[in-house]
Amino acid sequence: MRSKPLHRCGKHLHSMLKDVEVIYGKGHGSKPAPKDENGRAPMWKKKSMFWELPFWECLEVRHAIDVMHVTKCLCVNLLGFLGVYGKGRDTMQARQDLKHLGQRKDLHPEKRTNGQHYLHPASYTLSKEEKQSMFDCLNSIKVPFGYSSNVKGIIQMKEKKFTNLKSHDCHVLMTQLLSVALRGILPENVRLAIVKLCAFLNEISQKVIDPNKLSRMQNDVVQCLVSFEMVFPPSFFNITTHLITHLVKEISILGPVFLHNMFPFERYMAVLKKYVRNRSRPEGCIANGYATEKVIEFCANFIDDIDPVGHPVSRHEGRLKGKGLTLGKKANMNIPESEIHKANFTVLQNSSLVAPYMDQHKNIVRSENPEKSEAWITRHHKDNFATWLRRLLMGNDTIDKQLQWLARGPSVTILQYQGYDINGNTYYTRKQDQKSTNQNSGVRIDAIIDNDGTKETYYGVIEEIWELDYGPLKVPLFRCQWVNRAQGGVMVDRYGMTTVDLNNIGYKDEPFVLAKDVTQVFYVMDISSKPKKGPNKDQPKRHIVLSGKRKIVGVEDISDNSEDFNRLDDLPPFSINVDPSILLSREDAPYLRHDHKQGYLVKKKTVNVPLVDEN
Repeated sequence: MRSKPLHRCGKHLHSMLKDVEVIYGKGHGSKPAPKDENGRAPMWKKKSMFWELPFWECLEVRHAIDVMHVTKCLCVNLLGFLGVYGKGRDTMQARQDLKHLGQRKDLHPEKRTNGQHYLHPASYTLSKEEKQSMFDCLNSIKVPFGYSSNVKGIIQMKEKKFTNLKSHDCHVLMTQLLSVALRGILPENVRLAIVKLCAFLNEISQKVIDPNKLSRMQNDVVQCLVSFEMVFPPSFFNITTHLITHLVKEISILGPVFLHNMFPFERYMAVLKKYVRNRSRPEGCIANGYATEKVIEFCANFIDDIDPVGHPVSRHEGRLKGKGLTLGKKANMNIPESEIHKANFTVLQNSSLVAPYMDQHKNIVRSENPEKSEAWITRHHKDNFATWLRRLLMGNDTIDKQLQWLARGPSVTILQYQGYDINGNTYYTRKQDQKSTNQNSGVRIDAIIDNDGTKETYYGVIEEIWELDYGPLKVPLFRCQWVNRAQGGVMVDRYGMTTVDLNNIGYKDEPFVLAKDVTQVFYVMDISSKPKKGPNKDQPKRHIVLSGKRKIVGVEDISDNSEDFNRLDDLPPFSINVDPSILLSREDAPYLRHDHKQGYLVKKKTVNVPLVDEN
């Protein structure tokens, strides 16, 4: 085995390249690159013109790896070997390579009498039942607005294959959805290696990366490749697969991937391509169109009441603090008083102006009823606090205006919506979700449960969207159905994924939450939780929780460093703390599938070689 290649700095590389004479072409005057003193061919035959820049040799990274296209190539390669994209890559030629190398005899092509060859199922070969399970999961996925393209548009349920995969589709698959779709299928150790690669790509895609975790991330990606070498044939390993080993080193120098990703450049190239009118002169069209647009923008700045040409305004512009959609808007005057009382208490409980009065009232109740339990005192406090506060502050003009509005109480006429925009997210009720191709009703909230600041995360689904009217003050609330944290309602599995039982309902006395305090999530069916028997054997018991995402940078002067942008914490990325290569090495034949015999029948291609007359 050869040793690890040396890491050469820019100055060392420049000393190796400075005397290289570049001669272009193969015509007159060209000559081969001279060999070194040992008679070996040189490492480089040409020198890039960038080395003429004085600072080029001082750069630690001169050419950054294109993570976007690396992820896409990895995704296409992996799905091809799983047999769910294109013509498949577990081909006759891939098996012939194994036979030529004298490795994995159980996977060598087996010739049949009819001229066909049988390819035994490898450990990564999906059975028909596993493909059906995988695509049932993908077909059921509905993502939040702006998360990605519709998953149903990139799969073919009849053929059980992916189609029309774009770069962002591959990014979403490799960082989130593929690890979910593979649950319960493939051998455990093979699935573990694939999910570990997805977890690595998910972790390097985060906005914030802990530098202390970089060494562990480097070990993770090496473990993935070692595991793949035990499972996949040599044709799986191309230059793109090798490039992921260098990503962690680049992140330590350049920062998180989103700072040097290709997505913004590719999107802008789409803008420039629209300037092309004459396909025989694309460069001139782009230059002319770009200059024309800039001139129009410059002139529009001096004309009142005109919108300049440029990027379209975000749909969240002016809606970060909350705005109800006209979708299903109605004024309801028939809501029970008890429900309005619960909603009003939620608003008062989360107001910093009301907080001192809450402590005062609870102390009064406790002192007047010393023999009562703490649960009775809390219940009595919830039932009577709003009335006590209104009587206490009525007619007091010295207090804050907002406190006066809150003490007066909300109107009995409640505005209800089917959709609401707030915090850069679009939220729907469960009823509206059933009509939509998106899933915008999933929410989570981090609540402080004691004086030590301990937080617990609660997951739920929006049932109704209310807007309480306190006069000049309007407060939006979500009436949710919450998952009970106890009795297996919320669990974290060995992959670090959070799973919930949406039928395990709890906290029915506290259904309301302020709309500005929630974070958007969406739920994906956990196919591995399907019961094997019973009338509901086709319905999974549990769902996996995945985070939504917000796109508000540039909206209302929000930047990456704005407090409002980083106010809501995302779910931590899932992680695999087991080395799959060690588990695979304990198996006698980790590359072979033992639980099914659904291989392939292929016909070996014949190549016609023309005969040459020796005379």
